[in-house]
Amino acid sequence: MSRLRLALIGAGTFARKAHAPAYAALQERCQVVAVYSRSHASAAAVAALLPQPVMIYDHIPSLLAAEKLDAVDIVLPIPLLPEATALALAAGVHVVSEKPIAPSLAQARPLLDLHRQRPGQVWMVAENWRYEEAYVRAGQAIRDGRIGRPLTCDFSLQLPVPPGSPNYRTAWRRSGDFPGGFLLDGGIHHAAGLRLVLGEVESVGAVVAQQRDDLPPADTLAAWLRFANGVIGSYTVTYAAGSPLGDNGLHVVGTQGSLRVTTQKLIIQRGDERTEESFGLPYSTHRGLAAFVESALTGAPHRNSPEEALADLAIVEALLAAGESGMAVSVASDF
Repeated sequence: MSRLRLALIGAGTFARKAHAPAYAALQERCQVVAVYSRSHASAAAVAALLPQPVMIYDHIPSLLAAEKLDAVDIVLPIPLLPEATALALAAGVHVVSEKPIAPSLAQARPLLDLHRQRPGQVWMVAENWRYEEAYVRAGQAIRDGRIGRPLTCDFSLQLPVPPGSPNYRTAWRRSGDFPGGFLLDGGIHHAAGLRLVLGEVESVGAVVAQQRDDLPPADTLAAWLRFANGVIGSYTVTYAAGSPLGDNGLHVVGTQGSLRVTTQKLIIQRGDERTEESFGLPYSTHRGLAAFVESALTGAPHRNSPEEALADLAIVEALLAAGESGMAVSVASDF
């Protein structure tokens, strides 16, 4: 095929902010031919961002039956992802679905089984942090031995969700209808970042709290982590408040140096030698969707397999379980 025929399933804030602009920039390689939303006005708003006319649907099975599609992009609230993903996978089209892969491992595993019955079908879970080049470079720096053997890490983030902000106005994020709330929605990125830099997490312990009544079911987490390579570390995140003193970065200390990485910058210190790299455009979401289009057209590999997404989710699920039980929890890896 010369151009990918794609449908956009979902027309919320992130579809308008990131997905539709990415496809508009990729119009030589793909064409969005249809948009689904329960709200015609929302679908029309997304359609207005695209370079060519599209059909609008308010029923996913009807869209999949009526349109001759090569691929779909599912940008729906977390609780709705499993059903829509299952429909798309069963239709035999290539699929990119927003993160996380599902609200729980129990809901994700049947989707993986369904996908494995269809060799050649591309399924990307759109974890954009695997396309954050600062984290990719940080992981490569550690594998290259630039800080020696990594020993400890500390990942501290303050990500406030004030009333009136876009994420606050997205009611489903504050509904309490899926495990962890913001701790899952945002934490899935952090799990991917940790794995990119330091590899697999074997076990965790955590304390979880809801510090604000309007951010159910929880908004703050403090955890310890044990990695398969022997690194031990901490992960602390809150969505309840912010601090101007933090830079929301991952700090890793090794036997011969240290590094600090954010989505914008990588700093490596080894003795008296210090290097800094800054990272900017294109956005990681755009890079990830471009990789999906290329994979669907040519079979080229991409970084966001469903197995990778399951491994990310397993970490967050273990953290939430540890917070509930007060005990150490092993991270699932049987997928």
